[in-house]
Amino acid sequence: MNSQLFKKIKNRLNAHKQLIDKYKAPETLFIYQMGKVGSTTLENSLPNAVHIHAFFTKNHTCPIRLYGQAKFGFKFFIYRLEQELLAYLLRRAFKQRQNTKIITLVRDPLARNISMFFHDLDAYLFAAHTNCLNTRKVALPTRDQQASVLIDVFQQEFDHDYALTWFDREFFPMTGIDIYQQSFDKAKGLGIIKTENIEVLCVRTNKIKSNINEISQFIGQHVTLSDANLAENKWYGDIYLAFKKQYQPKEFLIIKLNNSKFSRHFW
Repeated sequence: MNSQLFKKIKNRLNAHKQLIDKYKAPETLFIYQMGKVGSTTLENSLPNAVHIHAFFTKNHTCPIRLYGQAKFGFKFFIYRLEQELLAYLLRRAFKQRQNTKIITLVRDPLARNISMFFHDLDAYLFAAHTNCLNTRKVALPTRDQQASVLIDVFQQEFDHDYALTWFDREFFPMTGIDIYQQSFDKAKGLGIIKTENIEVLCVRTNKIKSNINEISQFIGQHVTLSDANLAENKWYGDIYLAFKKQYQPKEFLIIKLNNSKFSRHFW
């Protein structure tokens, strides 16, 4: 048992070391953006790319899943310590780089939120039925299984502000770049930012294909895109498509998303 435990710990440490080394490697390209904005297609086309949504665990795309991965009971504290230590070491490796290239993608916030919700659907249903996020007066009864439950859970448990604040809470602390103070060509859906040691290519998801030459030039190699990670192809594909047809966001949410500095800057 002790030898198996030692082997398991050794393997985890080796995996962490390899990841940290990749963050340090000069040739590494960072695809650094909030989740569900269509970055998997780019990542699959670039063998030297690292895909990351959050250097800070407080900005994890789904906190429920983060805590679940840390196990339960006493193991929770051990695994959470490991998660925080690894996050710190990755931040340190990133900030020690002399030159860094980043591609960051942006997507319509409502479409992104729906896609992200279904990506972590199991976690949000768990949150609704346990009220572990304290978003309800009482937990949603498990006997409630009607289709409208998904809309209820999306409205109650999902963080609709995440996309609107990601650049302020996550991107700026790591790069020192205030994306909203930089120029962005709305017609082209593209913006290029250069600082002393960081270059950033910001692209709207719906303009990736039309900007493929600019992306290739930024990376320094030709990029061939292929559709990947489409929600329609996943186990929840039919439910996802039905949800998009049936869901009518409340007016206050539409106003909030459209009037945000995020939407005004990129659209």
